[in-house]
Amino acid sequence: MSLLRPHSPNDDALFPNRRKVQPYDFSTPDKMEWYVNKIVSCCWTGRKIEFLVKLNLGDSTWEPLTNCNELEVLNNYLTLNDVKNWQDLPKRVMVMSERKQ
Repeated sequence: MSLLRPHSPNDDALFPNRRKVQPYDFSTPDKMEWYVNKIVSCCWTGRKIEFLVKLNLGDSTWEPLTNCNELEVLNNYLTLNDVKNWQDLPKRVMVMSERKQ
């Protein structure tokens, strides 16, 4: 407790060249929305399942079931795999190099 002292903000008169580091601007609009085009694959890890989701800008990302539960494309993926529930999807083993795609 004896080493604590009140915080005083930066004094520009004492330290004129001290600036906060600004994050890099990738010139992406702040309100850009990412839409899901389709689910490409699934991967089981123990009792949990993740889906390879292809986004509208061409990127793909692995997402857990909780992020995909309400997506219409999940229903399409289940239909394509001829199953009614995600629990019925085949439990195929995927090697790490496939998983990183």
